[in-house]
Amino acid sequence: MKKFLSLILTFSLLFVITSCAQNTSNDNSYNTTIPTNSFHETEVNSKEPLKINDVGGGNLPLTKYRSIYCDIPRPFANLVDLYEFENWYEDIMENDPNKTDIMPMKLFVQEFNISREDFDRANLELTKIIISGFKGKPLMNPQDFANQETDEVYNADIIYTFDDELINNYYLSHEYPFVYISDYENAVSDGTYQTRTTDWIDIEQMEAEIIEKYGEAEIVIETTPAEEASTAAEDTAIPEETIA
Repeated sequence: MKKFLSLILTFSLLFVITSCAQNTSNDNSYNTTIPTNSFHETEVNSKEPLKINDVGGGNLPLTKYRSIYCDIPRPFANLVDLYEFENWYEDIMENDPNKTDIMPMKLFVQEFNISREDFDRANLELTKIIISGFKGKPLMNPQDFANQETDEVYNADIIYTFDDELINNYYLSHEYPFVYISDYENAVSDGTYQTRTTDWIDIEQMEAEIIEKYGEAEIVIETTPAEEASTAAEDTAIPEETIA
């Protein structure tokens, strides 16, 4: 009888141990993180759209307006006193332009009385930076992939209307078919996608038009009389080694 009870107790313990092992295994499986290929695979392709800045096209985490809408690139800032510009820009950016619906570049042109001539030359310089510095393809109004916005230059004809409604409609973010240039290029090469962007910038044509219109393409920074006098003094100064 004792032997029989001993066998029953042994089987009971084995059952308990086996059950605990199975539960531990199941618990570990719930805590295991399945690796994903990228942030965009987990976020962009999810069924629920992103809540942060989710006012652009599709499920991409875009702002209401394209990135150029809030920017004042260096070639434009260099047209004015940088100290005054930085103070002004800090004040402007205290309120998100995506919420105020007023383009900072339009305000910049008005605040500092930027001529269309200087604007066009600064835009040309920006275009050159995109080509030489970032190896990009300058354009206006990108339509194909989100990262294409980094190659966008300004449409002066739109900005110099000073019409907020027209400017805002033009610079609204798009529903981009792709996020990255690699995906876009692959789709174009295999024939499954046709490029939508049409406003490509020809740098040589752009420069030729500026020269024809204004006489020269380079931005001319005017010097003050004090700066001219200082430069003249440096030019006429006698080197110390020649003084007996």
